[in-house]
Amino acid sequence: MGEKLVNKIIQTYGSYDNFIESMNNYDIDKLMNISGLSQKKALEIVKYVQGNDTSNFLKTSQAQNIYEDIIKRILDFSNTAYSRNRILLLSPTTNYDQINKTNDLITNTLNNTSQLDYDYIRSLYENIEPLKTEIKPKFNDVYAICCEDYDDYLNLIERGLNKYCNLFALEDHVNFDEFEFVIYVYNNYNIEPEDAINVVTISNQSTDSEIQPNIIIEYYKQNKEILENVMKLRQYLGLDTCINEVLDSLNELNTTIKTNNIEITEIIEDIKDNCNNIIKESIKNIELEGNEILQLLNNESLPPKIMTIFEEVLSNAKEEITDKTGMIIDPFIVKYPLEIDYNEIERVQEKEKANFHLKEYEKQIDISTILENYKEQVINETEELIHYDYPFALASFCKYYELNIPEFNDEYELENSLHLNLKQEEKITQNQMQKINYQLDKENNIILLTGANSGGKTTLLETLAQHSIMAHMGLGVCSTKATIPKTNEIYYFTKKHSLNAGAFETFLTSFIPVTVGEDKKLILIDELESITELEAAVKIIIGFIEHIQDKESYAVIVTHMAREILKRTDNNKIRTDGIEAKGLDEKYNLIVDRTPKINYLANSTPELILKRVYEKSEEPLKSVYKDILDKF
Repeated sequence: MGEKLVNKIIQTYGSYDNFIESMNNYDIDKLMNISGLSQKKALEIVKYVQGNDTSNFLKTSQAQNIYEDIIKRILDFSNTAYSRNRILLLSPTTNYDQINKTNDLITNTLNNTSQLDYDYIRSLYENIEPLKTEIKPKFNDVYAICCEDYDDYLNLIERGLNKYCNLFALEDHVNFDEFEFVIYVYNNYNIEPEDAINVVTISNQSTDSEIQPNIIIEYYKQNKEILENVMKLRQYLGLDTCINEVLDSLNELNTTIKTNNIEITEIIEDIKDNCNNIIKESIKNIELEGNEILQLLNNESLPPKIMTIFEEVLSNAKEEITDKTGMIIDPFIVKYPLEIDYNEIERVQEKEKANFHLKEYEKQIDISTILENYKEQVINETEELIHYDYPFALASFCKYYELNIPEFNDEYELENSLHLNLKQEEKITQNQMQKINYQLDKENNIILLTGANSGGKTTLLETLAQHSIMAHMGLGVCSTKATIPKTNEIYYFTKKHSLNAGAFETFLTSFIPVTVGEDKKLILIDELESITELEAAVKIIIGFIEHIQDKESYAVIVTHMAREILKRTDNNKIRTDGIEAKGLDEKYNLIVDRTPKINYLANSTPELILKRVYEKSEEPLKSVYKDILDKF
C-alpha cells in the first residue's frame, strides 16, 4: 500500500491510534468509503490489524474451502453492505472471549426476535441503506437570492446555494420583479433593497438552511423511502425513534401551505357579466326625476337611486369573488356596463403570490430547523439498524439451519448432527434426514473410520470440520447438543487420484508437518491410500499415528486398509469405527445407519454399489455387470 493511501487513511480517522482502535472495534464504514481503496483491500487491512489470518487455524485448502462455504451460507442472510463486510471478517479464532461475545450476540438476537417475522424484517431491509449525502438539488427558477456584498455572493456560490435557485450580487442590478420571491442577504444593510412586496431580508451570518431551507429539506425528501423503512423496522423491533416526527414535519410541507391556482380573471369576468345583467334589469324599474336626468346628461355622479343599485350589486360581487377565490379584491370600474381593472387584478395576484411564498419560506425555515436538529439522531438511528443487520444475519443463519451454541470441552460429542448440505435439503424437501450421534474421547484420539462406499464417511468428516470451524467462529452448530474440544489447527486431506512423483512429494511436505508444532489439532484424512500404493499408504498412516497420538489432538482417518493397519501396530489409542450398509431399498438407495458403530470394523460393501449400477443399467452392459456381481 502506497504512502499516499496510508496518509489518506490516517487523515480519515484523525490519527493512527484512532485508526487502530476503530479497526479493532469493527468501525469499518469510513474505511470502506475511502476513494482508491477496494473492498478486498479494506478487508485485508482490517484482518491484518486484528491479526486475523485464517491460515493460522485452517491449515489446508480443503479446510479453507469448508470455511468459505460456511461464510457463503451466512452471506445469503445478509441484507446490507456493512453486514456482508462484517461477515467476510468473521473467521475461526482461539480467542475464546471473542467467541463468547459472538455466542452472546447471536443468543440475544434470537431471544429478542423470537416472536418476530424474519421475512418481514428482511423485506424492510431491502430498502435500507446508508443515507444519501450526495443530494441532487431541486432548482426553483421563480426564487432568487440577492447578496448586498459581492464577497457574500462568491461565498454562497462556493457553498453551493446557486444549485437551488438563482443567485445574484446586488451590483448586477437585477430586477426583482422578474422573480416571484427574493431573499435579500445583507451585510451591514448599507444599501436598501428595492421597495417590493416579494422581498425578504436575512443576515449574511445565517446558516445555509436558514438562507435556503430546501438544502436540508431535499436531504430528507431524497432519503424519505429509506427513513420510512428505518422507522417501521425500529418500531417493529421495539426501538425508540424520532423519525416519525421527522416524517410528520416533512409531510406538513405538503398540507400547510396552499396556493391559489384557479383562473381568477375568468371568474371575475363571469361575475361582471352577471352584474351587468342585474344592473340592466334593476334600472328598468327606476323612475328618474328631471334633475336626476340632467345629472346623467351632464356626466355628473350617478343619482342616488342608481348608485344604490351599483353599490348593492358590487357588494354582492365582491363577496362572491372572495368566496370563489379566497381573495379580497375590488376589480370593477363603476360605469355601465361595468369594466374590469386588470391592473388591479395583477397587483392583487402579485401580492397574493408574495404572501404565499413568504408563508412557504417561513414554514420551510421552521421545518428545516426541526429537521436540522434531528439530523444527527436520524443518522445514528439509521446507522444503528444497518449495523444491526450483522447480528440479525447471524441469527437468521442459525435459525434457518436450526443451529445450537456448542460447549467447549476436551472431547467431541455430537447429538442429532447433520451436515449443512443435508440440513438445507431437509428444509427444502421437507424430508427428514438421518441424524448422526458420534463421540471422540481422549483415550482413543485416533479413529480409523471404515464402512460402506457412499455410506457417509466423507460427509461425517466434513460435518466434524464444519462443527469445529463454526464453534471457533462463535456460531451455533447443526446439532441438538454438541461439545467441541478447544482446537488450535484444523487439517483436512482429501483423496486425490493418480498423483505423479512430484505431486506425491508435494503431498508429503504438506502432510508430515502436521505431526510437529502446536498441540490440539483436528486432523481429517479421507482415503490416503488413493494417492499411492497400498503398502506405502499403510506405512505412512502408521508413522503418522505414532507421532500424533500423544499430541492432545484428534485424527479421523477414512480408510479401507484398517485391517492391514491394525495388524502392523499394537497402538491401544487407535479406535476403529464403522458405518454399515444393510442393503438397498426399492429405489436402489443404500440402506445405511450413518451413525458409526464404535469399535466396529465395517465392510465397504462394493457389491451393493455394483448391484445398484446393475439394476439401473440396460443391455448389453447389464450382462457384464451381472457377471462381475456373480463373482462376489
